[in-house]
Amino acid sequence: MTPLREMTYEEFGKLRFLDFFPKTEAYNEDHEGGMETGIGLACTEGYRDTMFTSPVDQEWQTAEMLLELGGDCPETQGHALLDGLGLQLRKAMSAEQVKESLGIPEQESPGYLRYVVGDSHPYQVGCLITESGLHRVWIGRKDLADENEGD
Repeated sequence: MTPLREMTYEEFGKLRFLDFFPKTEAYNEDHEGGMETGIGLACTEGYRDTMFTSPVDQEWQTAEMLLELGGDCPETQGHALLDGLGLQLRKAMSAEQVKESLGIPEQESPGYLRYVVGDSHPYQVGCLITESGLHRVWIGRKDLADENEGD
Protein backbone atom coordinates (compact mmCIF):
# COMPACT_ATOMS: atom_id res chain seq x y z
CA MET A 1 0.00 0.00 0.00
CA THR A 2 1.18 3.51 -0.77
CA PRO A 3 2.03 5.52 2.38
CA LEU A 4 -0.59 8.15 3.20
CA ARG A 5 1.85 11.02 2.63
CA GLU A 6 2.24 9.86 -1.01
CA MET A 7 -1.29 8.57 -1.63
CA THR A 8 -3.52 10.34 -4.15
CA TYR A 9 -7.16 11.00 -3.35
CA GLU A 10 -8.02 8.52 -6.13
CA GLU A 11 -5.98 5.75 -4.44
CA PHE A 12 -7.47 6.56 -1.04
CA GLY A 13 -10.93 6.47 -2.59
CA LYS A 14 -10.43 2.86 -3.67
CA LEU A 15 -9.69 1.61 -0.13
CA ARG A 16 -12.54 -0.56 1.18
CA PHE A 17 -13.30 -1.46 4.77
CA LEU A 18 -13.61 -5.19 4.09
CA ASP A 19 -10.13 -5.26 2.56
CA PHE A 20 -8.76 -4.60 6.04
CA PHE A 21 -11.36 -5.78 8.56
CA PRO A 22 -13.46 -8.93 8.93
CA LYS A 23 -17.12 -8.97 8.02
CA THR A 24 -18.82 -9.64 11.35
CA GLU A 25 -22.38 -9.29 12.61
CA ALA A 26 -21.47 -5.70 13.50
CA TYR A 27 -20.70 -4.82 9.85
CA ASN A 28 -23.14 -2.42 8.22
CA GLU A 29 -23.37 -0.37 5.03
CA ASP A 30 -25.31 2.86 4.69
CA HIS A 31 -25.46 4.15 1.12
CA GLU A 32 -28.17 6.70 1.89
CA GLY A 33 -25.83 9.11 3.69
CA GLY A 34 -27.36 9.36 7.11
CA MET A 35 -24.32 10.39 9.16
CA GLU A 36 -22.64 13.77 9.61
CA THR A 37 -18.84 13.35 9.75
CA GLY A 38 -15.67 15.40 9.35
CA ILE A 39 -16.20 15.42 5.57
CA GLY A 40 -19.88 16.36 5.82
CA LEU A 41 -22.92 14.16 5.22
CA ALA A 42 -21.55 10.70 4.45
CA CYS A 43 -22.31 7.14 3.49
CA THR A 44 -20.63 4.59 5.73
CA GLU A 45 -19.31 1.05 5.72
CA GLY A 46 -17.98 -0.69 8.80
CA TYR A 47 -18.83 -1.25 12.40
CA ARG A 48 -20.61 1.09 14.80
CA ASP A 49 -17.57 3.26 15.59
CA THR A 50 -14.86 2.00 13.21
CA MET A 51 -15.76 2.84 9.62
CA PHE A 52 -14.82 4.22 6.24
CA THR A 53 -16.99 6.99 4.83
CA SER A 54 -17.74 8.53 1.47
CA PRO A 55 -19.48 11.82 0.57
CA VAL A 56 -23.14 11.26 -0.31
CA ASP A 57 -22.80 13.09 -3.61
CA GLN A 58 -20.16 10.70 -4.97
CA GLU A 59 -20.32 7.10 -6.03
CA TRP A 60 -18.53 5.23 -3.24
CA GLN A 61 -15.09 6.84 -2.83
CA THR A 62 -13.52 6.49 0.60
CA ALA A 63 -12.76 9.96 1.89
CA GLU A 64 -12.21 9.29 5.58
CA MET A 65 -11.54 6.54 8.10
CA LEU A 66 -12.43 6.34 11.76
CA LEU A 67 -10.55 3.77 13.80
CA GLU A 68 -11.95 3.39 17.30
CA LEU A 69 -8.89 1.71 18.82
CA GLY A 70 -10.40 1.82 22.30
CA GLY A 71 -13.66 0.32 21.03
CA ASP A 72 -14.73 -1.90 18.16
CA CYS A 73 -11.60 -1.71 15.95
CA PRO A 74 -9.83 -5.09 15.88
CA GLU A 75 -6.39 -4.16 17.20
CA THR A 76 -4.28 -6.38 14.92
CA GLN A 77 -6.07 -5.26 11.74
CA GLY A 78 -6.20 -1.62 12.84
CA HIS A 79 -2.47 -1.55 13.53
CA ALA A 80 -1.77 -3.29 10.20
CA LEU A 81 -3.82 -0.65 8.34
CA LEU A 82 -2.01 2.18 10.11
CA ASP A 83 1.35 0.55 9.32
CA GLY A 84 0.34 0.21 5.66
CA LEU A 85 -0.45 3.93 5.61
CA GLY A 86 2.96 4.69 7.11
CA LEU A 87 1.49 5.87 10.40
CA GLN A 88 3.34 4.25 13.30
CA LEU A 89 0.48 4.63 15.76
CA ARG A 90 -0.64 2.13 18.38
CA LYS A 91 -3.57 1.84 20.73
CA ALA A 92 -2.86 3.42 24.13
CA MET A 93 0.12 5.54 22.99
CA SER A 94 0.62 8.67 25.08
CA ALA A 95 0.45 12.12 23.49
CA GLU A 96 4.23 12.29 23.75
CA GLN A 97 4.61 8.96 21.94
CA VAL A 98 2.28 10.14 19.16
CA LYS A 99 4.35 13.33 18.81
CA GLU A 100 7.57 11.25 18.68
CA SER A 101 6.02 9.24 15.84
CA LEU A 102 4.30 11.98 13.81
CA GLY A 103 6.14 15.15 14.84
CA ILE A 104 4.75 18.52 15.78
CA PRO A 105 0.96 18.66 15.39
CA GLU A 106 -0.81 21.31 13.34
CA GLN A 107 -3.33 21.65 16.16
CA GLU A 108 -3.08 20.58 19.78
CA SER A 109 -5.48 20.72 22.68
CA PRO A 110 -5.77 18.58 25.79
CA GLY A 111 -6.55 15.07 24.58
CA TYR A 112 -6.39 15.87 20.87
CA LEU A 113 -3.61 16.16 18.30
CA ARG A 114 -4.18 16.94 14.62
CA TYR A 115 -1.65 16.57 11.83
CA VAL A 116 -1.56 17.28 8.11
CA VAL A 117 0.11 14.46 6.17
CA GLY A 118 1.01 14.74 2.49
CA ASP A 119 1.71 17.65 0.17
CA SER A 120 -0.08 17.35 -3.18
CA HIS A 121 -2.92 15.35 -1.62
CA PRO A 122 -3.02 16.36 2.06
CA TYR A 123 -4.90 14.41 4.72
CA GLN A 124 -5.78 15.39 8.25
CA VAL A 125 -4.91 12.83 10.90
CA GLY A 126 -6.64 13.40 14.22
CA CYS A 127 -5.65 11.52 17.36
CA LEU A 128 -7.95 11.42 20.39
CA ILE A 129 -5.99 10.62 23.51
CA THR A 130 -7.79 9.70 26.72
CA GLU A 131 -6.42 8.76 30.13
CA SER A 132 -5.88 5.27 28.64
CA GLY A 133 -3.82 6.68 25.75
CA LEU A 134 -4.54 6.78 22.01
CA HIS A 135 -8.21 5.92 21.68
CA ARG A 136 -9.29 7.05 18.21
CA VAL A 137 -7.59 7.88 14.93
CA TRP A 138 -9.44 9.89 12.29
CA ILE A 139 -7.97 10.18 8.80
CA GLY A 140 -9.74 12.42 6.29
CA ARG A 141 -9.14 14.22 3.06
CA LYS A 142 -8.10 17.74 4.02
CA ASP A 143 -9.91 19.38 1.10
CA LEU A 144 -13.26 17.93 2.19
CA ALA A 145 -12.62 18.52 5.90
CA ASP A 146 -11.75 22.18 5.17
CA GLU A 147 -15.02 22.59 3.21
CA ASN A 148 -17.00 21.33 6.20
CA GLU A 149 -15.08 23.05 8.98
CA GLY A 150 -17.41 25.22 10.97
CA ASP A 151 -20.60 23.62 9.60
